Amino acid sequence: MEEKKETFKSGEKGFAVFWLLIGAFFFYQSWLMYRESPSAESHGAVPLFVSGLIVVFSIIILVIDRNKVSENHGRSVGAMLKDTLEKTLPKDIVITLLMILFYCIGLLEGLGFYIATPVFLWAAMSYLMRKDYLKNLLWTALCVGFIFAVFSTLFKVVLP
Repeated sequence: MEEKKETFKSGEKGFAVFWLLIGAFFFYQSWLMYRESPSAESHGAVPLFVSGLIVVFSIIILVIDRNKVSENHGRSVGAMLKDTLEKTLPKDIVITLLMILFYCIGLLEGLGFYIATPVFLWAAMSYLMRKDYLKNLLWTALCVGFIFAVFSTLFKVVLP
């Protein structure tokens, strides 16, 4: 009986590389924070630990899977990159990431938390569910009310 060799789908090998690069970037940034006050209670200790785990686990995945063949094997770099991006970043994810980016820009430009957050939440829920716009408005009000109650009232945090 012939043994079937396991192959990767397009983008699976690149996903571990993606997390390795993201982990390495955040490991460096958290190392800079940790270096300012090197202790277990430091503001950089948890990010350093988590990003270090991401780097280590990404390397382990790459080592374990180094001999597995991808369905992209033998294809041009352009076709491989296009197929990988289509599978790892579908339209809904790209649009949601753009909404998050516009939300962050709105906060940076002084739009205010209590204006930007409900607009973002309602738009994201309405786009992703594509129905029940009134129900999404109620969920948005509930979420913003909860955030206000917990952070402003309970924890006394001033929201932007």
